[in-house]
Amino acid sequence: MNNTLIGISRDLIANFAIVTAYLFLTSQVIFKNKILDSTASISTKVLIGFSAGILGIVLMVFTVEFDGTILDFRQIAVIISALFGGIYASILTGLMIFFMRLFAFGVVSHTSVIAASNTIFLSLAVGVISRFNLTFWKKWIYALVVCNVSTAIVFFINLGTKGVLPAFIYVIMLTVGGLIAGYLTAFLVKAKSHFQRMEKAATFDFLTELNNHRTFDEVFNVSLQKAIEKNESLSLLMIDIDHFKKINDTYGHSNGDVVLKQFGKLLKDASRSFDIVSRNGGEEFSILLYDLPHKHALVVGDRVRSAISKHAFVLNDGQTIKITVSIGAATYPDTKEELIEQADKALYKAKMNGRNKVISNQEVLGGI
Repeated sequence: MNNTLIGISRDLIANFAIVTAYLFLTSQVIFKNKILDSTASISTKVLIGFSAGILGIVLMVFTVEFDGTILDFRQIAVIISALFGGIYASILTGLMIFFMRLFAFGVVSHTSVIAASNTIFLSLAVGVISRFNLTFWKKWIYALVVCNVSTAIVFFINLGTKGVLPAFIYVIMLTVGGLIAGYLTAFLVKAKSHFQRMEKAATFDFLTELNNHRTFDEVFNVSLQKAIEKNESLSLLMIDIDHFKKINDTYGHSNGDVVLKQFGKLLKDASRSFDIVSRNGGEEFSILLYDLPHKHALVVGDRVRSAISKHAFVLNDGQTIKITVSIGAATYPDTKEELIEQADKALYKAKMNGRNKVISNQEVLGGI
C-alpha cells in the first residue's frame, strides 16, 4: 500500500512538473511576443493547439496508475488550449490526444474509444466556454467542472461501480492540479502583461503611442551611421505645435492630451509606414525619413503641415478646434553639420517667420 501511495505521489509530482515547465516555456519563449486572445492570428492559434496537444501527449506518457486505471492531466492541456487559442485550437489539441490515446497507448477497445472520445467532447465543450464573456477564473473553473463531470461519467460507463473510487481520486487530482495550474497560468499571464507594459513604456510615449525621445535617439544614431556608410540620404523633420500652451490654458490639460493623441495619429497617417515618428517631449515631435532626399522631405513636411491645419481636433465636450505646426527640415548629406541642430534651427526660423510653415535648414545656412 505504501509503495502504491509513493508511486502515485511520484507520478503526480511528475505531472505537476510537466505542466509547470510547459507554462513557463510557452509564456516566456514560444509565445513571448505573441498576443494570446481572440485577436490572435490563425497561425498562433494553430501553434497553441499543437503545443497543448504535445503537452497532453506527454502527460499521458507520465500517467498516474491507480488500481489498473489510467489517470492523467491531459484535460488541463485542453483547457489551456481553449482559453488562449479558442475552440479551433482546443479541437486540434483534442484530436491529437484522441489519436495518440487510441493508437499509442494500448490496444483499441470499447473502453479506450469511449475514453478517447471524451477528450473530443471536452475540447468542444471547453472551446464553447472560452467564447463566453467571463473572467479568466470563471472560465477556468467552469472548464474544470465540465472535465470532472464528463470524465467521471466515462469511469462509470467503462467500469461500472468499480469506477467510483478511481473517479473520486481523479476528481480530487484534477481539481487540485487544475487550480494550481490555473494559478500559475494567471500569474504568468499577469507577469507577461506587466513586462510588456514596462517594455513599451521604456520605448513609447504612453499618450500618443509614438516613439519616445530615448527610442528616437537610438534609432537616429543607427540610421545616421547607416546613411554615412551607404552614402544614402537621411532627412529629419522637427515639428512643434504652434501656441500649444494656449490650448492647455484655454481648454485644460485633459483636452490638451486629447489633442496630442489625435496629433500623434495624424503624424503616423501622413508618414510612410517605415518612417520613425517620435514625440521628443511636450509639444515637440519629429519624423525621421530614411533614404529620402531633401526636396522630397520638404514635400512630406508640407503634407504633414497641411493635414494638421485642415484637421478638426475634437475635444472632450465635442467642441472642435484647429491648430497649426511649424516644421524644420534638414538632410544628410546635404549638410555636414549636426542634423538635429540644423533641423532645430530651421524649426526656430519657421516659428519666428509667422509659424504654420516648413523651413529648410538650407534657408538658414543661406541666410534667407
